[in-house]
Amino acid sequence: MDDDSLSPREQVVRNIIRGLYDGRYTPGQRLKEIDLTKSMSVSRGPVREALNRLAASGIVSLTLQRGAQVRRLSRDEAIGILVIVQSLVGLAARFAAERAGVEDSERLGAALDRLMRFDPASNAPEHALARDHFYATLTDMSGNAELKRILPTVQIHLIRTQFRAEMAATHRHRHNDYRRITAGVAAGKPAVAETAARTHIARAIAALRAAT
Repeated sequence: MDDDSLSPREQVVRNIIRGLYDGRYTPGQRLKEIDLTKSMSVSRGPVREALNRLAASGIVSLTLQRGAQVRRLSRDEAIGILVIVQSLVGLAARFAAERAGVEDSERLGAALDRLMRFDPASNAPEHALARDHFYATLTDMSGNAELKRILPTVQIHLIRTQFRAEMAATHRHRHNDYRRITAGVAAGKPAVAETAARTHIARAIAALRAAT
């Protein structure tokens, strides 16, 4: 989706997420409303709405004393999040394979093609958005309203950026993992699709555990 078609709130959300990937925002950093309104040329209303949304997603912490801060995860917290993500993404892949038709499979294939344009090691914000689009397409195909509600609230952006060095061990597998997930869904093989999705997330869990 082009930024110009987003609401002011969504533009602020996307800008902050991009800032995590390009280093403008780091774990523990305060996000001052006045600075955000100036840098993004929006009013305080959309900024506050964006910060509330990011807080609901666990990316930002809101406190009376310090206002908004980019959340900092411990390694154990990150592993715990990924264990949950592994089950959720596995279910999304299984359900998508159970329901996949030609049109849906083509839609997931297009999301895969967009993702394949990037080097697996790329830290570009656009790469992160392409990954988000792939998982959003997979989740939408699952037809499960709860998965569509829960998965976007998981703090995967914090893990990708805060543990960037540890995640480097998974780079060489990424493209093949995405292809296997897509192939399993397109073939209508739920067990194959779920295993491919769970294996992909398992690599990230193993990388974090190996670094402790």
